[in-house]
Amino acid sequence: MSQALAECKARLSSIQSYRRHFVMVTKATVTSSKTVDFSFRGPLGFEAKTVLLASESDNPNQFAFESTGGNIDLMGLVDFEEIRPNCTEVTLAVHYEIKNKLFAWLDRRFHFGDAFLTSEMRSIRAHFEGVAAPVAERPAMFPSLETATA
Repeated sequence: MSQALAECKARLSSIQSYRRHFVMVTKATVTSSKTVDFSFRGPLGFEAKTVLLASESDNPNQFAFESTGGNIDLMGLVDFEEIRPNCTEVTLAVHYEIKNKLFAWLDRRFHFGDAFLTSEMRSIRAHFEGVAAPVAERPAMFPSLETATA
């Protein structure tokens, strides 16, 4: 991400600022400083519901989380590393297990959980990169009507 480490951590930890950019998430409500009531919809009527809890980490540049209750078990780690000034690499590692046997089998065959995570992370990255990207020049309104350059 095109941001300094501290700014990147602060922006990503505030889910309220980008929650509307999640496509398949139906609920992401912060219920306390360390819990998020979370649900998303998947294919074939699958609706995942759980509560995500923040876990303590020894490294200040990592956020760990795990789920409690619901129909999906989740655990993950978000790692922030500043590559150079105003450039932070964010790594997300997630392990999940769907409790419903039918949907677990479908996920193993069709990987809709992985597709969900990939889609949502691309959406969030596009949001933050778009917010952080400076506007170099205004794009043409009708590129086909612009004068061609040689």
